[in-house]
Amino acid sequence: MVEKFNEKANALAHEYWQLKETTANKASGNRLAEIEKLLEKGIGGKLKEQLDAEAKQLRKEEEDRSSAFMKLDDLKKELLELTAELAPNLDLFEENSFPYDSEHEPISEAYFSALTDISFGTPSPSIQFKVATFSKEGIEVNLADGRSSLEVLECVIMIIQETAKKMLGVENTISTCCALLKQNEYAFFVLGILIKEGRKLGIKEIKEISHREDKEHRELVGDALYDKDLVTGVAYLMNDEWEYGLVNEYDGAYEVTDFGERVWRICNAEASNEEGEGMLKRTGTSNQSLNIQKIFKFFKK
Repeated sequence: MVEKFNEKANALAHEYWQLKETTANKASGNRLAEIEKLLEKGIGGKLKEQLDAEAKQLRKEEEDRSSAFMKLDDLKKELLELTAELAPNLDLFEENSFPYDSEHEPISEAYFSALTDISFGTPSPSIQFKVATFSKEGIEVNLADGRSSLEVLECVIMIIQETAKKMLGVENTISTCCALLKQNEYAFFVLGILIKEGRKLGIKEIKEISHREDKEHRELVGDALYDKDLVTGVAYLMNDEWEYGLVNEYDGAYEVTDFGERVWRICNAEASNEEGEGMLKRTGTSNQSLNIQKIFKFFKK
């Protein structure tokens, strides 16, 4: 499978979008209902013959649509299973670029669109990380954080694999990290702040933002205890328990990693679903999602 990953990914993606097009056609169902109502009135003649023929064709289309829905579920699983063992055929890197092996067809935009459609509900022709961009051109690495190209490549592939495993419901690192975050609610809260701000923050800035965003809970527990727990939360995010880092530190300033953002968003979405708020979008957070009292309520279940 590894040797022909690109080809397999493209074939599954092509079928995925064909089925999506079939399942999206709802017009036939509406038209069929109209015709059947008219036929129930007992009309005759050539019009009845024409409508009978059209109804037969529309019933077949509805059967095909129903069948496509079932096939689509199976195909989503197959795409995720393939992605859980993500192994694109890449050439040796050129500076900060990992192009696709010239002996294999490149991964198509259709694959990335299918994967992001399944994962986030919105198709995209590429997957954008802070450290790299994964697209039909290959993997373009951003070395701004000081890591080597191979380290970034491993990180990107790991994140995509673990997200697919999470969606399949098999053992995965993201679920393990969510369980660890449940052991320190303030760590979860700080991670959300770093994601919302989208920049490096020092402890002082984290405290200022937390005081603003979570005024009700801060006043309930008192500033001294609240600030102490925030510092403990930051330290918890930086300890050695994490197989992959959620946060990087730069001279006393903290920034969430691509993996940390993926973990927080999935874990937060699970919390939101349990509270009946629906799945959060991949981009953007709300002030509600940063309310630590709601986090306590979820984590204490």
